[in-house]
Amino acid sequence: MTLATLALAALFPPQAAAAPPKVAPMTVEVRTAPKAGAEVDTWAKELRAALGARKEEFRLVKAGEKAEFVVLLDSVGKRPDGTPVLSGSFALGSGKPRPFNYGFADVQTEAEKLARNLRGYADQMKAAPPR
Repeated sequence: MTLATLALAALFPPQAAAAPPKVAPMTVEVRTAPKAGAEVDTWAKELRAALGARKEEFRLVKAGEKAEFVVLLDSVGKRPDGTPVLSGSFALGSGKPRPFNYGFADVQTEAEKLARNLRGYADQMKAAPPR
């Protein structure tokens, strides 16, 4: 290294890799359909806990607050092969709900997996043009 290179290196320290921009946590609400049943209530409880733990991505709504992203859990049924399946929908604000079916084995484990992927679904819905 030459003296000029060392002088430049001292003036311009190495830059850390640019961190991705921070995104504000999205407000989320998990609702259950009326008379949905105990299995759906268990799912809602586990999903709220999993979303609440993901503080960088989500913030559970407070009483009287309107959610940016709403998850409505309707029912738990069974597929022909016997696999339990959760049915519900996602909605961005007051937008049109998008239905989903989610096969699962263990509610707690699968609620965490679903929570991990919900921000991606919400961001896709934001980016998609209205139908």
